[in-house]
Amino acid sequence: MKKSLCLITTLAGISGPLLSLPVQASTLADAVAECRQQQNALKRLVCYDEIELSAKTLPATNNAVQAHSQAPVRPAPVSNDPATARAAPTDPDFGLEHKKPVEKEADQLYLTVSKISYSPRKELIVEFDNGQIWRQNDSSYYAIEVGEQHYIKRGLFNSFILGNDDNNRTIKVRRIE
Repeated sequence: MKKSLCLITTLAGISGPLLSLPVQASTLADAVAECRQQQNALKRLVCYDEIELSAKTLPATNNAVQAHSQAPVRPAPVSNDPATARAAPTDPDFGLEHKKPVEKEADQLYLTVSKISYSPRKELIVEFDNGQIWRQNDSSYYAIEVGEQHYIKRGLFNSFILGNDDNNRTIKVRRIE
């Protein structure tokens, strides 16, 4: 009993001066400036809350004194009557966007090797018959010869993989041109 009475008196002691802060200010800018001056975080937060409440109850002025003298305005209850509800635009695809089939891009492309070269770091650079040039991203070994047919397959996170149907070895590549 003593603890709850002590807590109530403490809260009343703290909230009394705090409630009067926005009342002393003549405009919203003054009230915010006064709240900014508060050193105690809790008092500053309560001060800002009071400004927000007073701003919601103001009709068209920024007078904080006038806001505290008025009763808080509550929104009118929403009616579930379909006759009074506004006709919302109907979109037949609303909520089904994620179920639309995405235009399927090619996941794998078969190409014939026309030229092979190496970078100064011994990374493989492959030019295919359609003019595309791909460069190796990793440093692993990959056996490849001119005239062979290889595939470029789309991987995760915009990565691409160069491989061949004749063996299981693949390397990660990126397109240069």
